[in-house]
Parts: sequence; structure tokens; C-alpha cells
Amino acid sequence: MTNVLFMSALPSKANQSTTVQLRRQQNQTKTILLWNGSGRKEVRAFGLGYEAFVNQNCTYTQCDMTNNRAQHPIEYYDAVVIVFNDEFTSNDELRMPDFKNGRNPNQHVVFFTQESPVALKAYYNMTDLSNMFNWTMTYRLNADVPFVYGRITPKAGALKPEEIVRYRQHARRPGGPLRNKTAAWMVSHCDTHSQRETYVKELSKYIDVEIYGRCGNLSCALDVLHHSDPQCYGMLESNYKFYLSFENSLCPDYVTEKFFKIMGHHIVPVVYGGADYTKHAPPHSFIDASKFNKPKDLAAYLKLLDANDTLYNEYFWWKDHYRVEFSVNDMSRHGFCNLCQKLHEPVNVKSYKELESEWGNGNQCKSFDPSTVS
Repeated sequence: MTNVLFMSALPSKANQSTTVQLRRQQNQTKTILLWNGSGRKEVRAFGLGYEAFVNQNCTYTQCDMTNNRAQHPIEYYDAVVIVFNDEFTSNDELRMPDFKNGRNPNQHVVFFTQESPVALKAYYNMTDLSNMFNWTMTYRLNADVPFVYGRITPKAGALKPEEIVRYRQHARRPGGPLRNKTAAWMVSHCDTHSQRETYVKELSKYIDVEIYGRCGNLSCALDVLHHSDPQCYGMLESNYKFYLSFENSLCPDYVTEKFFKIMGHHIVPVVYGGADYTKHAPPHSFIDASKFNKPKDLAAYLKLLDANDTLYNEYFWWKDHYRVEFSVNDMSRHGFCNLCQKLHEPVNVKSYKELESEWGNGNQCKSFDPSTVS
């Protein structure tokens, strides 16, 4: 077996009768064991224990989450959440629980990741995890428990499609910050599966792109939870018209916080990813690089908008009608509250026969083809 190791999560004296005595009733507090990853920022932001679900104002608060593997036999828990992340490289972090006394039929073992299949395949062999998981908790749109990087939701009084044209026309009026620079990109991962760096190199032949972070020659302050300090985003929207929100992996539904953070500011994001962005954001609120045949064609369109404030301002028509959530606190609150709620709802018993096709090999993830620019 490659990379994934198994260990017992049970004290040797534990047995099935003990487990039965420890089990909670259906209408009582649901217990959650966070098997690993308690140091992850989204876990730290949410918290542990019963109080976390109360403090986060979850709709369902009768849940109790712990990271103490030895506190109870593993069959005691209503859910066992196993975090898959490329940060976990030690043997202890890679170990999976061993249900040596058999699986509790009412228990849900949860596959939790925010990483792309490309990132996971270097550390995990998904074929070794067949028939282990009951739920997925991920950014994928088909996840059993959604744990997305951000949300853009309409405010009260949803707009009708025919109203969008009117609001776009209204947004054409002069105004907004005066900017004298074209495009910016903050990036620290310089060699990616998506080959976004190759795309940007080609794009830079036709428009000015200023690069912040390890992959460029400009810098901006860092914040522990937010990666880039919030002041950096204020600087971006004061100076640049466009931001390159390019993903390191072009995988289905993979839209990370870099997109949602920019959507929360007065700057037009240029996206490059494997997701259908129309399922995440209002129409005409972003520019999708994949809709252009070549970086040169995208550059021509950005130049057109840069020279025409009327057309450029149309991309902000939605600002007064939607709210954007992009913080770690927002992400973790929705995710773990969703998990608690799902544990209290009647569901059909299910299990995943395999995870390899969606998470194991990255074959569904694309990359930029440099030959398309010739």
C-alpha cells in the first residue's frame, strides 16, 4: 500500500458492548471526532467542543467535536472526519483509523479536503481507501457536506434576469477609484500543474502584469490567517483595474479564496480555473480567460476595457445586490455547521466504493497548453 498507513484508534480493552453503551440517542448531541488536521486554519477558526457550534450560531447546535482520539472508542462517534491535505506528511498525520471491531452502521466516516486531486495524489493512494467513506466534505458541488472557499449570495429581493441589463447600463456612469495600472497577480506557488505561470508569461507580452510574492519582484505584507494582509487588497483596488485569479490546478469545481477575496473588492477578477464560474458568481462580474483562444486575445479585451470606463464599469453592476463571503471564519462556519445539521437529518446509508476516479489521479484536471499560442 502506498503512502496511506493504518492504525488502531481503539484501546485494546474496547469491545462492541462498550460501544453500544456509549452511543448517543438519535435526538441527542451528535459527536464528531476530528481524526487529524486540528491545526488547520479552518479548524482553529471554528473551534472544538460543544461551545463552538453555539458560538458560531449554527442552526443545529447539538454537536460536540473533539480531536482526542483516545477519549472514546472510535465506534462511539456519530462522525469521524479525516482531513486530506498536502501539509500532512508525517506518518501520524497520514495514518487512517482501523475499525478493528467493525463499523457502526449509523456512523459516518467523512472524507474532508480542500485540496485538488493534483495535490493529493502525491501523498495518498486512494485505491487503498475503497469502501471506507460515507460522506465527502469538500469544495465540489456534489459534496455531501459543502465546504466551499467562499460564497456570493443575492441580498433580499432577487433580481430578475431582465433587470440585469438595466443595472449594467446604470453601472456605466462615471465614478469609482482612479487607477493607472492594468493587472496584478499575487502568487507564491511558481511551478504549477495548471501552467498558469506560462499563461501569464505569454499574457505579459501584450499587457502589463505586476506580480507580487515569491514568483514576482513585488511584495505585500502577510497575515497569519488571510495569507495576504487585508491592506494588500486595498492597495490592489486603488491601483489596478484587473486581478489575475488563476488557480494552480484546473480541476472541476476548484475555486479557491483568491477569487472570492477579489470579488469582495472593487476590482475585476480575471479567472483561470476548471470550474464553471457562472455557478459561483453573478453574470458579467468576472472575465474568464478560458473563453479566449489565446492570451493575446484576452489581452486585447482587457485593453479595450482599460480604455473604456463605460464598458469597464459594467462589471460592477452587481455590487449593491449581492454579498460576498470569503473569510476563513465564513468558510469554516458554513462547513462545520453544515456537518452538524446533516448529522441531525434523516439520511440514507451510503458509502463510496472508490474515490480514485474523482480524487486519486488528477486526470480530470487540465493545464495550459503553450502550443495554443503559436
